[in-house]
Amino acid sequence: MTKQPDNKSINSKPVIVFPYQGYENNKQCEWYFWWTVERCKEIDPRPIVILPRFTVIKQDADSFMKDERYKTLEVVQTWSVDTCQTWLAGWGHVLDNYPEAERIVQIPGDIDYVDKDVEFYDNLKDFIETTSSDIAIGDFGTGDKYSAKSLVDTYGSYSLLANWFPEISQSIRSLPLHRPRSEFLNIKTSVLRELLINNRNFAYEQTLNFLIKSWDYAETKWKYNISISPLGSLSDNKSFRDYRGCIDQIERIERMLSLLWREIKEPKKKNSVNNIKFEKRYTVFSDEYDKLRSKSRGIMETARTTLRALLGV
Repeated sequence: MTKQPDNKSINSKPVIVFPYQGYENNKQCEWYFWWTVERCKEIDPRPIVILPRFTVIKQDADSFMKDERYKTLEVVQTWSVDTCQTWLAGWGHVLDNYPEAERIVQIPGDIDYVDKDVEFYDNLKDFIETTSSDIAIGDFGTGDKYSAKSLVDTYGSYSLLANWFPEISQSIRSLPLHRPRSEFLNIKTSVLRELLINNRNFAYEQTLNFLIKSWDYAETKWKYNISISPLGSLSDNKSFRDYRGCIDQIERIERMLSLLWREIKEPKKKNSVNNIKFEKRYTVFSDEYDKLRSKSRGIMETARTTLRALLGV
């Protein structure tokens, strides 16, 4: 059996995403953010923090920028429309400026509280130090079936993924991974570079996108070694527990999945294939897409009806 390298011999760069709405009036979120910074300093003395410019402009990062500990961080300000887009900015910063880095560890900085699970912090520390797999995903529960993350996954991502990519859906559940949209990602830079450069990029749902692009469709297995790190239970920002927020996320998941399906499944014409054969293959492809699109619309309608009932809107 090959011995895994000691985590201290691996050059990992942690990237912490600063809360998009800041932590000015949220002491628990502030405590979690700085606790995460200290854990990341165990693998890198100067962790990278991605700070959205909108957060600065709205003065929601004032206390952070005035904090003496700010000077101990590498803060990268970037324009982004939402938290998800800051992921790409952080990854690109590391790939462009730290070619020697072997891994990138992405951690969200906007967790409200850890729900009745003090082991979460020990588990997160272990996740940050993980080096044994190509892609490590931090998995978690929310402790609340009506939280935004639970609602979006239950009525959106699970059902839509099963419709467009059933084999991947089954394999994700058998990993087992319960949060295919997890913000906790620990990945080899070589794998990240392949995924970003050789494929279409999205400003959202990157983890789910990576999982779809990590599937070998010919061999029906994963291209990379994927591991799951159970973290425990946590809660996301309560301001996103609204109907519109959930629907926005489900709609963009559906848009991404349908686009990826077309890109992956669309017949590619080869020189040896005559026009008649190619047209027949394209007709089959188009018919299959129409069927899946129809089912997808049904899933979306069911999601909207269910969410309205559960959220009382």
